[in-house]
Amino acid sequence: MTERAIFNRKYTSYTPSLTQVWILNGDAVTTSVASTQTFTAATNLIQGEAVYVSGVYALPASAASGVSPEQYQVIGITSEAATALDSVDVNLDDTVVVSDANITADTQLVPGQFYYLSRYDGQITRYSTASGVVTASGGYAALVNLGLALSTTELSLEIQPPVSLLS
Repeated sequence: MTERAIFNRKYTSYTPSLTQVWILNGDAVTTSVASTQTFTAATNLIQGEAVYVSGVYALPASAASGVSPEQYQVIGITSEAATALDSVDVNLDDTVVVSDANITADTQLVPGQFYYLSRYDGQITRYSTASGVVTASGGYAALVNLGLALSTTELSLEIQPPVSLLS
């Protein structure tokens, strides 16, 4: 049996009849579940870059119209910079630091605003900015909510499934 924590609750897994089941073990109990995973950088990556994973390789994610749907399946945000074929830590679910190099049409995060995967490789954006709106007519294939800005540099990462945009 394995354990995991999500939404401040601890769950235990078991598999009866080939189906995995998670049992709630009580409320307000947390465990230290790793929020960072190590992958191999497929290209040079900077710290704070939104990435998707193909096999063991982390690549810059993009929600641009015309990209392969796997490119907007964001797994997390890089915790560090890495050169191609080096190991890179990717934060999957925690507070992450994002610099202006990774923010489309802004120089810093706006606290209290939700951020989404940008159409530009590895970047994040607010729903509506000077560079456009996250819509199919704005050049986007998907709307991918990544989290909420806590400060001008910190994002509370809570990645949601992508919503495909059709024009």
